[in-house]
Amino acid sequence: MKYDDIIIGGGLSGLLCAISLAEKGRKCLIISQGQSTLNFSSGSFEFINTREGEDFAQAVSALPALHPYRKIGAERLPRLRASVASLMERAGFKMVGDNDRNHWRITPFGALKQTWLSLAEMTHFQKEELPKRILVVDIRGYMDFNASFIASSLCQMGLQATTCEVYVLETERLRDNASEFRSANIARIFNGYTVDRLACAVNEQAENADLILLPAVFGLEKEEPACRMLEKLSKPAAFIPTMSPSVPGIRMQRLLKQRFISLGGMFISADTVCGGEVADGRLVSVRTLNHGDTRFEADHFVFACGSFFSNGLKATQDKVYEPVLGLDVEYEGSHGEWFDPDVFAEQPYMSFGVRTDNQLRVSLNGQTLENAYAVGQLLSGASPIKSGCTGGVSAVSAVYVAELINQQ
Repeated sequence: MKYDDIIIGGGLSGLLCAISLAEKGRKCLIISQGQSTLNFSSGSFEFINTREGEDFAQAVSALPALHPYRKIGAERLPRLRASVASLMERAGFKMVGDNDRNHWRITPFGALKQTWLSLAEMTHFQKEELPKRILVVDIRGYMDFNASFIASSLCQMGLQATTCEVYVLETERLRDNASEFRSANIARIFNGYTVDRLACAVNEQAENADLILLPAVFGLEKEEPACRMLEKLSKPAAFIPTMSPSVPGIRMQRLLKQRFISLGGMFISADTVCGGEVADGRLVSVRTLNHGDTRFEADHFVFACGSFFSNGLKATQDKVYEPVLGLDVEYEGSHGEWFDPDVFAEQPYMSFGVRTDNQLRVSLNGQTLENAYAVGQLLSGASPIKSGCTGGVSAVSAVYVAELINQQ
């Protein structure tokens, strides 16, 4: 089977790269082994943490030379960020965000977190814009959203945050059946008049609020239930991400996949790439567990497999390795030096990843493969928790590599 491009991994970076390629008429295949981290998404993409008064360009200039942003080139990043936002819009998402500066969102723990690009229904604001009187809404019996904890955190910031508990008959019935009372289950019953009735229950308790915050359990398949909820409320409102599974994240995964397939892309799910053939400095083909001896050939390959969480990287007591081809991996020290016993400290293993050149081409046994690239969390040097660049590295590197391939 021959394709123009094969993308290994169906998460955010793999989908964005594949869509960018397919939009140019290229014949693309995504091979995905299963659930991606999009299903845990907050509904926002972080680009980089900035200090007060600092823009993205200033923050990027302070990054180490091996960071993916520095390899891509600071001068390209504004254009690539704009390309990501435009791609998301074409895929059917309403996004908000400044191309040069962060805004703030509220986490499931009630903390404020810097972020770059957010779904329009999620919390997004500058600090000085946050109203004083806030109502945090809880759905009775739902355990993955702690309204009291969030309100307490907001009160510690000097805000007047209170909570209320609401329900409708459908949520009470859901609590009584054998399925788990989780966000995805709840989202399936919130549509049409069910949303309207819940909005009425919230409005009855929102008289003294300037802003209503709700758990993001609306709009599993499409955004209409979330938009309807916001429209029916009597005060300005927004959604806060819940503990996993993430309804906005699941929607992102589904709509991006639909966009890719609508462009003629092929998506193989629940299969694992387990090896490949390299010849004359190029990756010629890959094979998968489920397809036996079938060779999947392409002109270009993109590794979008994620890091340790997604099995894009693996570790033993002696080494860190990439399991598909044994690509060169950048890591330092022995096993005991890969992590810090202080769980809140920067963890060295978070910067581990495959070695690439400035075009994000991977290497094998010291030789750069001319037609194989890495994107997203598989890249070395990012340290995404410390620098606050998880979604940004995934999105920007994906679009960058697609640009490079489309120019060939």
